[in-house]
Amino acid sequence: MNNIIIYNTEDGKAKINLILERMIIMKILIVIDDYFNKSNGMSISTQRFVKQFQKMGHEVRVLASIAGGEPDYPLPIMTIPIFKNIIAKEGFHFAKPEKKTIEKAVKWADLVHLEDPFPVCACAGKIAKRFKKPITGTFHLYPENLTASVPILDHPSINSTFMKLFRDTTFNYCNYLQCPTAKVKQRLQKYHFKSKLITISNGISDYYLQDNQRELKNDSFTILSIGRFSNEKDQKTLIKAISLSKHKNKICLILAGKGPLKSEYIELCRKLKINAQLAFYSRDELKQVMKQSNIVVHCANVEVEGMACMEAFATGCVPVIAESPLSSTSAYALSPQNRFPAGNKQILALKIDYWITHPQDLKIMSSNYQNYAKSLSIENSATKVLAMFEKAQKNYVSN
Repeated sequence: MNNIIIYNTEDGKAKINLILERMIIMKILIVIDDYFNKSNGMSISTQRFVKQFQKMGHEVRVLASIAGGEPDYPLPIMTIPIFKNIIAKEGFHFAKPEKKTIEKAVKWADLVHLEDPFPVCACAGKIAKRFKKPITGTFHLYPENLTASVPILDHPSINSTFMKLFRDTTFNYCNYLQCPTAKVKQRLQKYHFKSKLITISNGISDYYLQDNQRELKNDSFTILSIGRFSNEKDQKTLIKAISLSKHKNKICLILAGKGPLKSEYIELCRKLKINAQLAFYSRDELKQVMKQSNIVVHCANVEVEGMACMEAFATGCVPVIAESPLSSTSAYALSPQNRFPAGNKQILALKIDYWITHPQDLKIMSSNYQNYAKSLSIENSATKVLAMFEKAQKNYVSN
């Protein structure tokens, strides 16, 4: 990349001195099943990194299923008969690992980056190793993110087996592996992942860091919760906590998302007489809702990072975050009033009441979170991931 630096000479004429700074321009192949998904955190995060890498001058191509769009290297959607209905409810699409297309994609790349632990990424990792390409990855989801919707599978021994399967079939191909939080890194170390583990947040889009004038209503207290309506997101605890609040009648609850438990949540809100709105919002609509909400409650007991919660607090919406062994999001709690034990409706109700009765503290904390979020920008994260890519290229040794 050329940097043009202008020096003024004694006679007032400008001379241009071109200083050539060496920068590695990479051809990066991103491999993911469901790239165009608009409601899946892994997909949204991947889309943002792709745009950021391109903005920083790199060539990026995507190998993915044709669900929702046309990637650079398109793969057909793969149907898994046993789990067809469950997968459909979750709104996720698997790609069919067609070897010729994957080989073509891998041959083009300088570096192959794997975004999920499923068959296409496993196949791409195997082929990339054969072609002697450096391989990196991002760890986006735990087995529990999958099994929580299938109670018969949600057992420690089964989840542990899946974790080892993720490790052995996909991620052991990776020379370096991005861990969104330190807690994720610790869990992967426990399972003896052999990749070099690097802690790098998935980052907050600039879209949520800018133009954040708050638009709160004086006659009510709005609580926002964002995420798929599913067991591991545990919005049920929030609904029950609001029913215990001393200020229940002042609260307006907004559950932003979609998923298999929507009807159940609607009925629970009706039964407990909670003033609630359940809807899926576009990005612009959701940001507007964030700016109009007093707090965001993140109840998930299984969460690798919690992008939606991070986006909300970037707009100044103060978070109250569940603490759970399998959730990293509580690492972003700036005070004890910003966290609660996962699944504990009584303590959550107390936290909600605290913020309702301490408006000045809420205002200060809102400002604190807007400033804190700037350190977690997607630009900062992308710079760190690119540095990881460069290390992977430089240090790559074919096994």
